[in-house]
Amino acid sequence: MNAWIARRNPPVSALTLQQNRIFIFPSSVGLGFGALLLGLLLLAINYQNNLIFMLVFALFSVSIITILHTYINLSGLRIQAGNSEPVFAGETAHFHLHLDSGSRPRYQLQLSFAEQRTVICEMPRAGQHYELRMPYPATSRGRLQPGRLQLRSDFPLGILRCWAMPMMDWHCLVYPRPKMLRPLQSSADSGEGVSAARRDSDEFSGFERYRRGESPRRIFWKAYARGQGLFSKQYEAGSSDRLILDWDSLEGLGEEDRLSNLCAWVLECEQRGLAYGLRVPGMFMPPDLGPAHLKAALRVLALWGGRA
Repeated sequence: MNAWIARRNPPVSALTLQQNRIFIFPSSVGLGFGALLLGLLLLAINYQNNLIFMLVFALFSVSIITILHTYINLSGLRIQAGNSEPVFAGETAHFHLHLDSGSRPRYQLQLSFAEQRTVICEMPRAGQHYELRMPYPATSRGRLQPGRLQLRSDFPLGILRCWAMPMMDWHCLVYPRPKMLRPLQSSADSGEGVSAARRDSDEFSGFERYRRGESPRRIFWKAYARGQGLFSKQYEAGSSDRLILDWDSLEGLGEEDRLSNLCAWVLECEQRGLAYGLRVPGMFMPPDLGPAHLKAALRVLALWGGRA
């Protein structure tokens, strides 16, 4: 069944629901309704009662009309996958979903991932746009893909269930869970967990708002190009060693614990304004500081070991 659905619904970033993606089956209420109609029909045949015949035919006509309305409620609905923000392992990732009602209203839309909490929305006007945040637990680091989106509706009577299972082109980057198993120390303290590379010139200590009269050579032009304003690089003469957060210095810990510890160190260095580098097997990042460096370091830790 899943393989058949996968062939009919390959991964896409946006789609409009049409008949090849929509399925209709009786709900549990609908099965009971069908059993009731069958019972009434047998009763009418047995007693040759025209009133019961009329009731059966009227209810059967309603069920046929319901099929059309149930299908129309999903047909033409436009779905687009949005961006997702990175999270740490153990947190809940949220996948953004954009809905466009198109030419008609939409009612009682139920959306969820497999075995996850259902989100319900309605779009009572034609041409209405709606944005949802679909929750999904991020249990481990790497690139998280939540699987197929389950979209259902029992509108209007609840006797039929119309559903679609589009595979959206979604992913969310999950960083290792920060765990300070070993404390961060400078090389002057004894260096456990940290190796240091000395530099002969002044030591970079962080960024501050640019002040009139400072040398243009100290301006952090990358931040200015990104529209983040003018910042100047600050240095301390004869300061302590620059930190290299080193995988090999965490001997005795497993791979995931090392990554969690390195993640905690990275966050602490950023909080303390310490320039830091990162060394893991097969990868070295030179010392730096700032949001871009933090994002790059966390990405390396998230995807290390082929977690792509």
